Amino acid sequence: MNRIGTFVLALGLAAAGCGGGGGTTSPTPPPTLPPTPSAVVTGTGNGVITVAPSAFSTWCCALRMPIRVAETAGGRAKWDFARLQLLSAGVEVERAEIGSTVLASPPDVTNIEGNSSLTVALIFRVNAPDFDTLRLTLGMTDKTTGRAFNVDVPFNTFSDVVLSNIPLVAPDLKLTD
Repeated sequence: MNRIGTFVLALGLAAAGCGGGGGTTSPTPPPTLPPTPSAVVTGTGNGVITVAPSAFSTWCCALRMPIRVAETAGGRAKWDFARLQLLSAGVEVERAEIGSTVLASPPDVTNIEGNSSLTVALIFRVNAPDFDTLRLTLGMTDKTTGRAFNVDVPFNTFSDVVLSNIPLVAPDLKLTD
């Protein structure tokens, strides 16, 4: 090899050893996404409670309770049950529940998405003719944390209570408005 060839080879090796091109770099880490917020669910009355005779002879009355369920924090929740307690002088005299199987039947209302709301008319059939307080509770599970929590639907958020002499017939215990 001649002197010029040796010089060019040495210069090439020196340039490669200086880190002046094509060296390895650390990969950029993926951006950190904000954590999914916990669900914050509210329940309110969405109209008039209707008390009517039950179309089924095994029950005295049927109560139709239209409600609005809303998630306000961007989290997601699963609606597990709706519980109606009838109280007389602070003592529970009857309880009726609508479980997740009924809530999940078409149309499925169990999935409460972030920043969303839905309206549902719950229909409970009861036998206790003498009560002075209704307490409606919705059971939820936070889909992010697995935390179970209850949502009370305040009675004063319903606009009125009406009595009907027409038996309440419904294909199921819930109707989507």
